[in-house]
Amino acid sequence: MSGRKAVVRQIAAAWLVGSLLSPLLLWVVVVILFGGSPALLALLAVPMVGALCLVAWTVRQGSPLTSRGPGGRVSWAALVFLVGAVGFVGGAWANAELELPFGREPLMFLASGLPFALAAGMLSQRRVALGAVAVTTALVVTTVYLVVQHRVDKQAAAVAADLAARLQPVRDLLYVVQIPGYRVSGRDTSGVSAFFEPLDQRVVKVWQDHTIVLTAERGWSEEMCAGAFLAAPLGRDEHPRCVLERPGLWYLTGRIPEPEWGCPCGLQQYIRQDGGVMVRVHSSDAVPREVLRDAVLNARHATEEEARELLTPS
Repeated sequence: MSGRKAVVRQIAAAWLVGSLLSPLLLWVVVVILFGGSPALLALLAVPMVGALCLVAWTVRQGSPLTSRGPGGRVSWAALVFLVGAVGFVGGAWANAELELPFGREPLMFLASGLPFALAAGMLSQRRVALGAVAVTTALVVTTVYLVVQHRVDKQAAAVAADLAARLQPVRDLLYVVQIPGYRVSGRDTSGVSAFFEPLDQRVVKVWQDHTIVLTAERGWSEEMCAGAFLAAPLGRDEHPRCVLERPGLWYLTGRIPEPEWGCPCGLQQYIRQDGGVMVRVHSSDAVPREVLRDAVLNARHATEEEARELLTPS
């Protein structure tokens, strides 16, 4: 038998042995993972190494190792089994990670023998061995890249799904506005309420006395003043004074009892009807009324990009 034909037959035979017996290897690995004894792997090694020894004795000229005698052939069979088994387990892991179809027949039969064929190729003649090493390296690098990318994509998809689930219930309530002299200091967990603090903190005499809150809620009534209450960062007035400034725009004022540390105890709020949504901007009376009025009139729905940013953790 010529050397080239012997190489091809030896590699093909190793592929066949791996295809026929490696499903048992997968079963053993699963049993071990669920608490089975690792000794099962040694029991499986006996028939697989025996079958590979038969290949080594039948096609002796396929590898320099199998040409050296009985010791070389047994070593060849053991090495092909070990390298092939590692490759098979790695391939099964990648198949599960990437959700590929190689776990179904007939693809499983063909693919499961490939690691053993590559292992036999690495132990073959120099050129064939170099080719097998190159193919194995390419497969490993490509598989690792695809698995990492797949995990990144899955994580991104999970984040996008979570964002969509959080965004859907409040999408129509997300408003933004630019208030001159103020910056956004934060939002509540729903993203609906935004808190603004003055850029110049020297104007702050009492905590939150210059805080402005922008929020929104569904529903409106032409009798907005009836039963209205006023809640601002410093407190709440259950019976505020309410004035319809113009159709769809209300101005509320109220007071809170003065605490020991003192306060600007007046509260104020503007409410603007925007379709079926009531946009509210409120603060203490330390903030000029015109600032609140401009804020409520200029508040607008967040764009899609702004909405995603509002609900995406920084």
